[in-house]
Amino acid sequence: MPKSSLELIECLEQAMKLFKIGVFYLFTTTLIIAEPAIFTQKEMTIPEGAVITDGSNSYYRDITLTYDGNGGLIITGANSMPLVQVDSVDILVMESFPVQISAAVSGNLSMPCVQLLDPAVSFMGNTFIVVLAESTSGPGESCIALIEPFETSIPLDVLDLPAGTYTVDVNGVVSDFTLDVDNSSFN
Repeated sequence: MPKSSLELIECLEQAMKLFKIGVFYLFTTTLIIAEPAIFTQKEMTIPEGAVITDGSNSYYRDITLTYDGNGGLIITGANSMPLVQVDSVDILVMESFPVQISAAVSGNLSMPCVQLLDPAVSFMGNTFIVVLAESTSGPGESCIALIEPFETSIPLDVLDLPAGTYTVDVNGVVSDFTLDVDNSSFN
């Protein structure tokens, strides 16, 4: 058990650094956390997050981490959200400098009474990984079992990327784009 509040904060910071390796916060289009994580009474609550691994990606809501007394946090609760079916990913390049790029995504929600959730976007190597999920209907809700088409545009943070070819992977559907020159605002 940490001896002071400062040690507890240091343990929490270390645990969050390790936690961020596999779990990425959901961001709005300006890359600000949609809802802040809250740490109180030795528990951290994260409203939404995604786990991105080599094999499969997952999206969660209401993630609870509990301080384990040994300087770490353990996951004690999370609600898994279903990923949406993605049919296509098209890359939109805005004619500006530095270049701005978005992924235009189309697909289907599982039914009309669910909503598309905020995308979780991660950048590893030369790949943007986007995890896109939908809400679930409540236990008392009834809804017609009919897929619902959707289209959305997801901005990608390409500022200061060097020239090269990049991949965008949205729920397993892949598209590529190339930056012909370094995308720095200081060129």
